Amino acid sequence: MIRRVFQVAVLAVLLSCQAAPQTFLSIAGWSPEGEPSTYDAAGLWELINGAADVFLSYGFETVTVQKFSAGEVTASIAVYDMGRPLNAFGIYRTEAPADESALPVGTEAVVSPPYQCLLLKDRYYVKVEAYEGDIDQATGKSLVTAIANALPGEAGLPPEFAALPADRMLAGSAQYTREALYGLAELNESVHAAYTDDAGSEYQAFVLLQTDEVTTDETWQKLASRWQEIDLDGEPVLFREVPYSGLVGVIRSNGGIIGVANAADEEQLLDRLGRIAAR
Repeated sequence: MIRRVFQVAVLAVLLSCQAAPQTFLSIAGWSPEGEPSTYDAAGLWELINGAADVFLSYGFETVTVQKFSAGEVTASIAVYDMGRPLNAFGIYRTEAPADESALPVGTEAVVSPPYQCLLLKDRYYVKVEAYEGDIDQATGKSLVTAIANALPGEAGLPPEFAALPADRMLAGSAQYTREALYGLAELNESVHAAYTDDAGSEYQAFVLLQTDEVTTDETWQKLASRWQEIDLDGEPVLFREVPYSGLVGVIRSNGGIIGVANAADEEQLLDRLGRIAAR
């Protein structure tokens, strides 16, 4: 009990932009109901049962849940602290519906009337679910905007995406994959996005993230033992063909490993890698 009270107190400091002793989050225009409940990794199963494994795989730390009301609508708001922005981004992309248009609120938000809204900002992933009444588009947008304003942190993409060029990146295409990018067991921990080339053709570019467990050199050597090699301006390029992803190739650049996918042939692969590496 002491631990739970302490966790709620910490979140109150982090998440409230004004004094609000009765709640962990102060949301303009919405009134809190009851007391907030906070769950750690061990208690996550009580809240979301079978979905807990996915959240834990993305570095989940705590979640605090409370009901809020405005007019005829009561909503349950769950703020997941995922430890770092990239983890929050990963779980948000996993759960956000692909067929809904994203809103430029926080880092990104999705309103899915009449029952749910999702919000991403910094290390926080927020799930809003209607408890009483319906959440229409206008109400949902107003609510996620108010929550984003109350949350601390930055609203942009996680810093790991700075390694990808912003030029010609398709809006909303940024992704984070923890394991087996394009179905390849050797491509783990990567950020990637869709781009267009000069001809207007779409392709993927990615960056392999260095981790504490595997260095860039170890990853490169592993790829070199399995993939074919060609040359780009004196630098080795490793590549292989992948079903549904065309030619996938990587090159070392700025101390890391960058790559492209969906190339039709070696010439196109080298051209796209050269452009990505030069930016």
